[in-house]
Amino acid sequence: MADLAYNLGSSRAEVHPHDPSTNQDIEDLGEGTIVTLWIPDSRKEDVDRNDTHRREVTSIIADAIEAAGG
Repeated sequence: MADLAYNLGSSRAEVHPHDPSTNQDIEDLGEGTIVTLWIPDSRKEDVDRNDTHRREVTSIIADAIEAAGG
């Protein structure tokens, strides 16, 4: 079975990213990290299925933030 999520390695530090739904700057948040994950279609229903899967996704996100220098 495929992993639940994959860090695509494109995570990066960012200042005031844009809200993709409005293309407006997100104000007053300061610096942050954009994390890009790939979730296989076969696993997308598992993302929030239980605590184990939530911890797996959280761990992948935390690793991506650390790798981006966040």
